[in-house]
Amino acid sequence: MVKREEHKINNQVRKSADSFQIKFCGFTREEDVQAAIDAGVDAIGLNFYPKSPRYVTNVLAGQLVRAIDKRALVVGVFVNEAWETIEKLQSSLSLDAIQLHGSERTSDVPSSTLVTSIIKAMPWRSDSAQDIEMATDWSTNNTGSTLKGFLIDAYDPVQHGGTGRTARWDLLEPRPIPLQTKRLILAGGLTPQNVVEAIAIAKPDAVDTASGIEVSPGVKSAKRMQEFVVAVRNAKVDGRAWLAEPV
Repeated sequence: MVKREEHKINNQVRKSADSFQIKFCGFTREEDVQAAIDAGVDAIGLNFYPKSPRYVTNVLAGQLVRAIDKRALVVGVFVNEAWETIEKLQSSLSLDAIQLHGSERTSDVPSSTLVTSIIKAMPWRSDSAQDIEMATDWSTNNTGSTLKGFLIDAYDPVQHGGTGRTARWDLLEPRPIPLQTKRLILAGGLTPQNVVEAIAIAKPDAVDTASGIEVSPGVKSAKRMQEFVVAVRNAKVDGRAWLAEPV
């Protein structure tokens, strides 16, 4: 098992405190992890939702974490999972952050939790009372001290991310009030071809993609990953780093 303290320190040294960050999500193969790191990705997401085509077992996740070898941040993606299960995986795999991609509320997080970094994934529809209530709950509740940022994905009534659908970038600038107090990670249909435009319109602090760098669900394209990183770096964007904070 990777020692959590060592993992965090190494990443803190590697990251700039004010750097714009790139996250690639939904890995299932070690060779893709290596290609992502070679491309210069900042964070890698592993999907623990059994219904996802990018789902990884605990054993495979362990292999991927060892392949990452502290060279990128590791984010565990969960959908309405039991908190006990989340904490066990967070501890055994030394996950740097937990991404909650379901209907989770702050009341689902135990006050005694040892999880210190949460990313709440959700859609944003400016006319949706449900989205406004969800964002307000997470940004104003005491658990907000643990919330590192909102990941805004495209709305889908059934699937929990990874659909390839494009989010409504125009609804995020100016940044909605419930989203202003935390970092904003933009996801939803981002590709090497549209990510620069998306950044220019939505002005996020970080970007995240899964389907936009794939050949098929869970199988990444080294070429597309490289193109995505180059596009973002050439955009010369600024943002608030959402995980690289003092230990």
